[in-house]
Amino acid sequence: MITRVQERRRTAGQDGAGSDQRFDRSMRRLAHADLDGFCGLLGVELSGEVAPAARMLPTTFPGVTRTADLLVRTAPGWLLHVEYQLTAGKGLALRMLDYRAAIMTAHPGQHLVQVVVVLDGGRLDSVDSGAFRLGCRALYLREHPPDRFLGSPVLAPLASLGRGTPDDLARAYTQALHVIGTEGGDRVAELLESAATLATIRLDAPILDKIRREVGMTVESVAEFYAQTDSGKFLVERGREEGREEGREATLAELLRERFGADERIPALAQRLAHRPAALRAVLEAASLDDLDSSS
Repeated sequence: MITRVQERRRTAGQDGAGSDQRFDRSMRRLAHADLDGFCGLLGVELSGEVAPAARMLPTTFPGVTRTADLLVRTAPGWLLHVEYQLTAGKGLALRMLDYRAAIMTAHPGQHLVQVVVVLDGGRLDSVDSGAFRLGCRALYLREHPPDRFLGSPVLAPLASLGRGTPDDLARAYTQALHVIGTEGGDRVAELLESAATLATIRLDAPILDKIRREVGMTVESVAEFYAQTDSGKFLVERGREEGREEGREATLAELLRERFGADERIPALAQRLAHRPAALRAVLEAASLDDLDSSS
């Protein structure tokens, strides 16, 4: 019998991209929350010669269609490019080479370090040939013990992606929620949301629901994060002004896009959900749009 997690692994990234916007957004939040700690995980040191405000660089490049996940100035003359990959597979190395060309064109004369953070399965393929080498390496989270991530509330959401059996990873997720709850400060809601999203890669929904109930993680604590975003504040205010079902549909549609990325099914799905009680809870607890589509 194939579990939902195994099915996601089997179908994700069959084209070699392994792209999932939900997981990318969660990883970006972690990097932005503690760039020093995140770069330390990658084995890259940030130089004090670069002001914090000048470290984050634009991730889109003129004349190309690719958008990088993270581009950082780590020291004068040195850049770090990071891609978050659900599943590494054939063709990934060539895509990293495309990124390298775009970045070096946009930032001539700079040294570039590239790292792929692999959230689940697969391995980075190679385009090495003779004297030519792609200067890119991979960090496979599955090869590291969960304890490596539990020392920091910002890295704790990665614990459920570490090495171990499903039981080991369930315990790691429980520990991660405790670390975030006690040490997360004003980022608690944001980090809880990232932990909940990333945990769906390796753990099934019933296990996650059981753990959240045991540690007292409520839907409201995750919803708090969305309410703090600019779009969330706008939608809340618009809902107050309108007081109509149309406002409810727009709010649900925005939340669906925030959680699952752009999808042509979202407008119709939001319209159906707007008639349901506890629609917000359903959206926040769903592992995918397919779950909501089949139940609405």
